This record gives sequence, C-alpha cells and structure tokens, in this order.
Amino acid sequence: MTTLISTQEELTPDWLGQALGDAGRLTTGTVTDVAAKRIGSGRLGTTYLLTPGYSAGPTVGPERLVAKLPATDDASRQFSAAMGAYTREVSFYRDIATHVPVRTPECYHAAVSDDGLTFCLLLEDLTPAAECDQVEGCDVDRAETALRQAAALHAGSWNDRGLQRYAWLDSGLGIWRKMGADAAQAQKAFRAGYDGLLDDASHRVAAGLETGIAQRWVELIARPRCLWHCDFRLDNLLFDARGGEVPLAVVDWQSVALADGTIDASYFIGASIPTDLRREHEERLVRGYHHTLEEQGVTDYPWDECWRDYRVNALSGFMVSMMAALGTERSPDADTMFSTMAARDAAHIEDHDTLALLED
Repeated sequence: MTTLISTQEELTPDWLGQALGDAGRLTTGTVTDVAAKRIGSGRLGTTYLLTPGYSAGPTVGPERLVAKLPATDDASRQFSAAMGAYTREVSFYRDIATHVPVRTPECYHAAVSDDGLTFCLLLEDLTPAAECDQVEGCDVDRAETALRQAAALHAGSWNDRGLQRYAWLDSGLGIWRKMGADAAQAQKAFRAGYDGLLDDASHRVAAGLETGIAQRWVELIARPRCLWHCDFRLDNLLFDARGGEVPLAVVDWQSVALADGTIDASYFIGASIPTDLRREHEERLVRGYHHTLEEQGVTDYPWDECWRDYRVNALSGFMVSMMAALGTERSPDADTMFSTMAARDAAHIEDHDTLALLED
C-alpha cells in the first residue's frame, strides 16, 4: 500500500512509482525522477504540477499529473480539517467522481488520514486551460458555459436517494450549521479585521448577520435535493481545458454536499461576474440554468421556485468569503480576492433583498 504523504519533499520518484503502480498507471519500468512546480492559488491546500521521468520511456505513465496536498500553514490546515475538507474531497474521488455528469480530473491516488489533517490526491493534468481570474471576473459567454455544467451536476443527481448513503456528504451540512451559528460573531471579526478593505455594502450585509439570519438560511438549504459543489467559482473551473479539448472541467470538491443546488448558480453569478455585467444579464442567465435543468429531466422545479431560491441563496457567496477570509492565512492576494468577492456578493444580496426574504 502506498504511504500517505503530505509535503512536496515526499513526492519522490520511489513514492510516485509506487502510487502509479498501485493505480495500474505504471506497467513497465520505474519513475526515475520527478519535477514538482507549485501551481494555483488555493488557500486550503497546496497544488503541484508533476513531470515524471521513466526508465522505460516517456509513455509508460502519465506525462504530467497534479498533486494536491495539505496547506503548508497550520491555521489553514486546522481550518480545513475542522471543515472536513480533505476527507470530503478524497471521498468524492473515491466514491462518486466517476458517476457525476460533469468533467472532473481522473484520479490516480486518493488517501487521507483518520484525523483529516493529512491527505494526498494524484489527479489528471487538464492543462493548458484558459486563464480566468476570480478578481477580474468573467464574461457572459463563460458564465453560460459554467451554469450549464452546474445544471448538469444538479439534474444528474436530482433526488438521487442512493447518494444519501454517503455519510461524508451529510457532514457538509453539519459544517454549514456551525458556520450559521457562528456568523453573528464572525461578522464582527470580519468587519474589524478587513475594515479598510470592505465597501459600505459589505459592512451593511455583515452587520445584518448579527440577528442570527444565517442560521435560518442554513436550515432552508438543508434539503438533500442534489449534489451541491459549494465553491463553484472561477478559480475552480477550467475553461477550454486540454488546449480546448474539454470545454469546461470542474475541480476542488472539498466542500461538496447534498443540498439545494441552486446555491451553486447564485454563488457563481454573484461572486464571479462583475456587478454591472451581472445586473444586465442576471435573469437571462438564471433562466438558462433553469431551462437546462428541465432539458435534463427535472420536472418538479417551476421557474418561480427556482428564482426565489436563487434570490435567497445570494447569501451563500458572502458567507463563504467571510468564513474563508477568517479561517485561512492572510496575504495581499487573498485580501484582494476575499474583499472583491464580498463586495460583489453584498451588492447581489442587496439587489435581491435577500436578508428581507430570509426574515419573511
């Protein structure tokens, strides 16, 4: 059995050869060397692009692959373990990744420690992919592509009771219940710690969480309707992957759960599209998402219900931005990303009177 590792230094040729051999991906020869390059901007883990060398020639194993390991700073690692993030992503690739109706990387190795602090994934390399920056945001064409994939994920798992046997999927909502209970106090720390970076709308929305409204929202979303990616945003979407061979691949399944899938649509539109562009095209984008659900077999979800759920679930993006900002190591890039997302999400919430809907 392949040893569980957690650092770049442990990505040795011997270890990689063992892992690929156990996965049936190295049938001849050995791994003679491996180059590891840090990629991505993930806050809850570290990701490396691996380029192995082989004794029997370059085609006996993957030419390149991706390794995901725990965060290097203790605060982010502890936060991830408390959230069950590492256990959930490993379980996703072990149990259901090959059955979801969206393109995800093929998994060659998935292991996690019992305490959830240490994990390792070896995944298919889907680069090159188009650059799409979370802070800059995306255009409407890419938004439509992303929302079609979100709808495929939701429709393909709609009311699938077989998924309820996976306890690790249920654990995702347990974490959200805790975050909902903590939000009234967390917003104070968020506003104080990020005071100079937050706009007025972000302060207003954060202050609105002091009433306990986040707990009511979590109870509303806790319907095991379908798979919910939970962090469906630009940094986790690979457009034109494999040089255009794959229109869109979805990565980072650390938060996946069973709930109200419309959250993914609301979260993506609120956080990943610049506010003025979102306001101009929003209803058309959501109608397109709903139409795709119906095209793929969902017959019990009328438009009016979808639109109301979309408006209520605008809270999701702000909650993610706030909690992730408080739970991970700070840096200038992270501060810019979280404050930008919070500003977009706060405008989204105020445009749809989300807090008032939750009070109703």
